[in-house]
Amino acid sequence: MASPRNGVGIGPQLPPSRVGEVAAWIDRSEEVDGDHLLGDEQRLAGGTVTPVVRVGGTVRRTTGHWSPRVHELLTHLAHVGFDGAPRFLGVDEHGREMLGFVEGEVTVDGPPRGVYTDAALTAAARLLRGLHDATTEFAAAHPLGWRFQVGAPTTGPVICHNDLGPYNTVYRSGRPAAFIDWDFAAPAPREWDVAYALWRFVPLYDDVTAARLGWPTAPRGPRIARFLDAYGLDDRADILAVLHRRQQVIRDTIQTWAEEGDPAFVGLRREGRLAEIDDDITYARRKHREWKAFLT
Repeated sequence: MASPRNGVGIGPQLPPSRVGEVAAWIDRSEEVDGDHLLGDEQRLAGGTVTPVVRVGGTVRRTTGHWSPRVHELLTHLAHVGFDGAPRFLGVDEHGREMLGFVEGEVTVDGPPRGVYTDAALTAAARLLRGLHDATTEFAAAHPLGWRFQVGAPTTGPVICHNDLGPYNTVYRSGRPAAFIDWDFAAPAPREWDVAYALWRFVPLYDDVTAARLGWPTAPRGPRIARFLDAYGLDDRADILAVLHRRQQVIRDTIQTWAEEGDPAFVGLRREGRLAEIDDDITYARRKHREWKAFLT
C-alpha cells in the first residue's frame, strides 16, 4: 500500500510532524561568519532525494555533478534581486553546499496554513513568473551541466525549477515566498514548469486524494485559469498536453533511476510514488475536456 503523501513527485515524502516547525532555507545576509555557523548537525525533515542537515545558521546538502551549475544559478538570482530562492553561501570542508537558514512554514504532513486559498495560488504563479523572467539571460548562456530528467526538454528560454509544489515552497503569512530544493533546475520552456505547478498547486488530484491531503475539493478548472492568469500565460491552448507529458516524465524518471540503482529513487518507488502518479495521470486524462474549457 502506498504511504500517505503530501502531493509530491520527486519532492519529499515527509514524515508526520507539526507544520511550521521545519525550517526553510533562504538568507538575505551579506556576510557569513564561518566560525559562528559551526555546531552540531541537525537532520531536517524532507530531503527525500538529497539529505539535508542544519549546521549553525546554514543548511548543508550533499552535491552532485549538477551542483556547480545550480550554485551559479542561485548566485545569479541573488545578483538580479530575485528574493524567491535560497542564497548560496559556499561549500564546506566536507564538500557539501551551504545555504542560508531561516525559519519558515513548509509542508510536513499536509499543507501549511492558507496554502489552499486563491491568494496563495496566485502568489505561487507570480513567484514562478518572477523566477522565469529572472533567468532568461542565464538560460541562454548556460545550456549544459544540469541534471535533466528522463525524457525532459534539454533546452528552453528560461531555467525551470522542475519540482515545484507546496512541498518545495516556503510560506510566510499564508503566501508562497520562496522556492527551495533546486537539484532538478534546468533549461526548458516556461510551460514545462507551469504545467507541473498546476499539478501540485491547484492541485490536480482526485477528490479522495485531495481530501486526504487537506485540500478542498473545489472545481479545478477555475483554479487552473486563475493560476495561468496570474502567471500571465497567454498561449495556453496546449498546457494540458504539456501536463500529461510532464507527469509521464516524472514517472519515467523515478522508474529509470530506480532501475539503475539510485537509492533515493529506489526508495521513492518502494513508497508507492509510481502508483500515485499513475492515479494522477488517469485523473488528468479523464478531466482533460472539462479543464480545457477554462483555457479560453
